[in-house]
Amino acid sequence: ACLGPAWGAPGAQNLRIVSLAPSITEALDAIGMSGSIVAVSEHDDSPPSVGRLPKVGGYATPSLERILAARPSLVIGEATFHSAVLARLSSMGLRTLSLTMHRSLDQVDTALRALGKELGRKSAAEKAVMKIQTGLDRHRRQILGAHPGGVPSVLVVVWHDPLTVAGRTSYIQDILARLAIPNAARRIVYSFPQVDRETVLSLDPDIVVLAQARKGMATTRKDFDALFRVLPLRAIRTGRVVEVRSDSLFHPGPRVLEAAGLLARALNAPEGGKALVP
Repeated sequence: ACLGPAWGAPGAQNLRIVSLAPSITEALDAIGMSGSIVAVSEHDDSPPSVGRLPKVGGYATPSLERILAARPSLVIGEATFHSAVLARLSSMGLRTLSLTMHRSLDQVDTALRALGKELGRKSAAEKAVMKIQTGLDRHRRQILGAHPGGVPSVLVVVWHDPLTVAGRTSYIQDILARLAIPNAARRIVYSFPQVDRETVLSLDPDIVVLAQARKGMATTRKDFDALFRVLPLRAIRTGRVVEVRSDSLFHPGPRVLEAAGLLARALNAPEGGKALVP
């Protein structure tokens, strides 16, 4: 955290929080602090109440002027993406907090606890962490029980041009591992590697999940079929290419249970069925 003289009293009842990332907004909501949020990024859509709030810019391009116009007493951002703007605000005497939760599942727990400590909500943060842990354990038991002969392998595709998948060191891989779902791309060490069709053929997943953000990235089954229609990919042959429409796969945070539930449902999605939504 970078703490300077706050604009407004630091007490929870007087806080005016600007959140620079959807994952941060969702984490604030998870610990009961959504009522203190006064502005968010253009990509925020959860909880629904944030749709009425002023927007301070894109995820990677927040506007300093819009942040200041919200008269915040605390600005919270992601360390990787917002360090420069947070440093600028801190130098102006504004209270800031820098979190990291986009790289791994463990970072979500750490960020929730950091928020709880900073905002006097330690108990609420610990409850949010435990809810995630117990929920993931429940999904894992259900998946293993439903697939005694072995859980099908899954390839999560996040974009088609260029073809981009979730690799071994991604947040999505962490969720798959916790659920005992084999990631077909786990041998690729990068977070979201770009791959060619030959690589996907060599991975030959049982199921392909097309992760679709509600805003921005949205690879459709039509896009994917156009790449692999004439190739002997198992998931194409068996009709197990599943569209999953949820920002929870792109926003690491408390909505991890939503992402986990969708991935669990994808294991049993009917051939050629409708896209899965929360």
